[in-house]
Amino acid sequence: MLKKTLLAVATSVACVLSSPVVFAQDHHEHDHAHHGHVHQEKDVGEYKMINGLRYYKTMSEAVPSKELMRIDIGAEPENVGGPKQDPKHTTGGLPMAFRPTVNKDEVWILDSINGGLKLFKSGKLLKNINIKEFCTVQDFAFSPDGSKIAFLNANTGKIYITDDKGKLKTTISGYSYALSIEFENDKELLVLSPLSKGVAKVSVGGAPLGVFEGDQSLSNFSSEKGLWGIDYSNPTNAKLFVQKGSSPKVIAEFPFAEYKDVEYKVGKIYGLDSEGNVYFGLTACDPNGIIYRDRIYKCNQYGEILKELDVIDDPILSPELPRHRIVCPDGDIMTFYSNELVYAIRIYSMK
Repeated sequence: MLKKTLLAVATSVACVLSSPVVFAQDHHEHDHAHHGHVHQEKDVGEYKMINGLRYYKTMSEAVPSKELMRIDIGAEPENVGGPKQDPKHTTGGLPMAFRPTVNKDEVWILDSINGGLKLFKSGKLLKNINIKEFCTVQDFAFSPDGSKIAFLNANTGKIYITDDKGKLKTTISGYSYALSIEFENDKELLVLSPLSKGVAKVSVGGAPLGVFEGDQSLSNFSSEKGLWGIDYSNPTNAKLFVQKGSSPKVIAEFPFAEYKDVEYKVGKIYGLDSEGNVYFGLTACDPNGIIYRDRIYKCNQYGEILKELDVIDDPILSPELPRHRIVCPDGDIMTFYSNELVYAIRIYSMK
């Protein structure tokens, strides 16, 4: 049912790699500058070029994200690091991860380049937890009660468990090349780990608790029903599933077969909101990289669609990041935009 991990990685950028990023100048092209992010659009008939991506007419009602805050790139505490601060290229030249809080104007940003986990409120620095001793950290997660933070260094395979101030409590080894981490509860972590052949479960004390076998179709976002996943191995009929143990259970199907050679190329679970609703995205394009669907879904845990939204995005030039979109507690979807000058947190409203 599930695909191979490397295939999932490769197809996550399929639409981007086949889309040109250089625009021909003509009288149809116009720029919309908003808060440092340039929205470039060109109408060429059946598809429209926006931000270097080509969208078919099926995406005519798609909406862009809205800026929540922006932070200057630099080396000061109130900045986040970019390419100039990372001359050895130990990262992709931008923050490795971000997470919302219960407050809509706050966000935690993993500034591995400058060695800090930083809390920003409306673009202003509130807190900076020093993580330089952990070297280049790829991901982080807070326990549900907020008392513990987990940091993943995928290069060394180590997971560091600290208190809420960053004081080290436990070091866990054995998770080289892991992709992301999530707390299942206050005492257990779920590690998306290709070398473990799925999602590994481990206690905050370091005890291995088993593996949910699967690949990147299976996420490490969980509820009482199990781990959630989105399977698009059938390229015209994606399936939302939940897995408890070794057997996935299909919750809902999402067919898209109206156009010849248009296939799902990306499927991703974004997490759950405070009410337990599940959010995920599906992207379909043709062999030329023209996007026919980039849609965010909100479903209850029985697979009933509560909201769906077609969205405009920027090309994904950093596929190695743990996540590009994540659910806020209130159900909106948080994403980001970055260039050499600014890192911006943005929101897709699912209200």
